[in-house]
Amino acid sequence: MPFFKYTYMDSNGRTQRAEGEFPSVSDVLKFLEKQGFTLVKYRKPVFTRNTDFLARMSRVELAEFFHNLALLLKGGVPLRESLQDLITNADNPVISKVFGRVQNKLEDGILFSESLTAENKHVPKIILPLVAIGEETGQLDRTLEDAAIHLEKVQEIIFSTRRALIYPTFILLAMLGAFIFWMVFVLPQLLELFAAMGLKELPLATRILMVSVEYFQTFWPIIPIFFLIFFSFYLLSRKNEKIRYAWDKSMTCIPITGTIMRSSQLAFFFEYTSLLTSGGIHIIRSLNIMKQSVENRLLQESITQIEKDIVAGDSMSDAIARLKFFEPFVLRMVHVGEQTGKLPDQFKILADYYMARVNKMVETMSKTLEPVIIGIAGVVFMIIVMGLLGPVYSLVTTLN
Repeated sequence: MPFFKYTYMDSNGRTQRAEGEFPSVSDVLKFLEKQGFTLVKYRKPVFTRNTDFLARMSRVELAEFFHNLALLLKGGVPLRESLQDLITNADNPVISKVFGRVQNKLEDGILFSESLTAENKHVPKIILPLVAIGEETGQLDRTLEDAAIHLEKVQEIIFSTRRALIYPTFILLAMLGAFIFWMVFVLPQLLELFAAMGLKELPLATRILMVSVEYFQTFWPIIPIFFLIFFSFYLLSRKNEKIRYAWDKSMTCIPITGTIMRSSQLAFFFEYTSLLTSGGIHIIRSLNIMKQSVENRLLQESITQIEKDIVAGDSMSDAIARLKFFEPFVLRMVHVGEQTGKLPDQFKILADYYMARVNKMVETMSKTLEPVIIGIAGVVFMIIVMGLLGPVYSLVTTLN
């Protein structure tokens, strides 16, 4: 569809600039006339602009958009005018395009929730039912504000999890790089020099070092092959469901980082359930929406099983009790929520707990891993130093 940039005059006589996708210039005129605006000039690019695959809205940008939209609606500004104001002042062109299409649909009489559903590549599916409920109850400003807060929390969970995994990954790669450099470039030349000295008996540490270097030079191709297999396995996990499940399960089994991954997924789960159930969506419908929104296959399998058990007549606490993915105290919290009729509040408490747990793990990870990594590096390089200094000491002794 052609992409137009145009200038129009609003009802107050002010000149505004905007852009959007329209089938023709007449559609631009009709769109502006419906709002009481007058087209001043327009420019149609020679080529249709399609930036959807080049740029996307981040969760932070979308959260900011919903925050501002909720604020305008709460202030009594009509939805169409609110959208037009935010689209005009948007920094990201994708926001202008996406919500420009939404605004065009609103002018055609389509509901806001239905218009957003057509943009589900940019707007998370889990937010769509909240918008629909907000329209039905006349509380669209509140549900949009809830959606914005939810997006910010999800982004915080993702950021904290990535931050936790980056540190050990960087340290391990740096150590591996240094070890490979020594084994390939430094040690072979030094050990050849020691062998040429004609020493009758080399120290034990030196002999161990020589055997290690010999084995490494023989089997070093295994290292790039291992990384190639690991990377291929990761790429295949994006396409094959069984491999994806195996990947997600193996990631949760890794010490320390696996605990962080599991905690972040539980934070996702309870953040989603808290958002949806507090919005008035039935628990079965909430689970069905979550199942389509989460990416972790281990969590997805757990949600599917919980949904089946509840449909079969079990309570949510009984369904959770059968799954190893959840910790025992979760069962007690959910059970209390069912008894008191305050299940959304309990979900909120659990979401906050796991979010705080992830943040605490991120803060303490460096303190926990640092002595372990330094200890391992110290042992490895101590053997190397002893292996290098031993022949030198023997040679000095022989000369004396």
